[in-house]
Formats: sequence, C-alpha cells, structure tokens
Amino acid sequence: MKLYMQQKVFSLKQDFEIYDENKQAYFRVDGQLLSIGRKMRIYDARTEEEVAFIKEIVLTLFAKMEVYRQDELVAVIKQKFSFLRPKFEIEEIGWHIEGDFWGYNYAILDTNGATVASIQKKILSWSDTYEFEINDDKDTVTVMAVILAIDAIRDRKG
Repeated sequence: MKLYMQQKVFSLKQDFEIYDENKQAYFRVDGQLLSIGRKMRIYDARTEEEVAFIKEIVLTLFAKMEVYRQDELVAVIKQKFSFLRPKFEIEEIGWHIEGDFWGYNYAILDTNGATVASIQKKILSWSDTYEFEINDDKDTVTVMAVILAIDAIRDRKG
C-alpha cells in the first residue's frame, strides 16, 4: 500500500492528512497546540475514529516518543547517539531503521530483516513531503504512527 503525506508549512498545531494513491484522505493527524512535549492523534479519515496517539517523553537526554493504540503502549521510539546519521531504536515491537546518510530515505525492518515499510522524502519541496510504501496492510496504523514519531523527533532537532 502506498500512502502520501504533505505537512502544512504554516500550521501551529501540525494538522495534516495522509492520502492514498487516489488522493483520498486515509488518515487525519491532529497535533496538540498547548502541551508539554509534542502530542499527535491519528484518526481514520473515513470513520473519524481515533486509531493511535503519539506523545513525546520530555526531560530525556535524547528524544523519545511513545505510540499508543486504544490506550495500550505499542511502541517506544528512541533517538540514539550517532555522529554521522540519525539513529533510532524502536522498542516493544522489535523493529529497526536502516537508511541513507541524511535519514530522509529509510526502511523499517522487522526482527527477521523483512521490510515493513519504505519511506522517501522529497528533498526539494516547500513543505515536508513523503511517500510511504507499507508492506503489511494489517498493521498500517502502527507503521504510520512510528513514521510520524520519527518525523517528530527529526523536527525537534531542526
């Protein structure tokens, strides 16, 4: 399944939609404006049902985000120390990241090394624009939440 995201340039709350190949809204992401640490809620764009919640854990040396589905912790994304390129650890589900030097194009791999998703960012774009190839349709929500958590960590540095 391919999904696309183009974040708004001027949005205080970081609200945006994720689209399918037919340019139909698939997910809606709402950021929280006034909060300690970044928080995002992901909704199914067709049913308006909340499908995931992402929150930043503050007061840590390196960035850390938690992903919840139906109030259950499903993943913890931690930024790791690295000199040359961004490095992340995904706890709880055993996934890991492999990517290019700048970290704009990367893959999420499962414990067996199989590709769960591939992420590509358009470099020359007015706003953050991504294409996602998700290989496991039954876990699309968790994959998107992990991708958004990684993007939030990367935004935090800039």
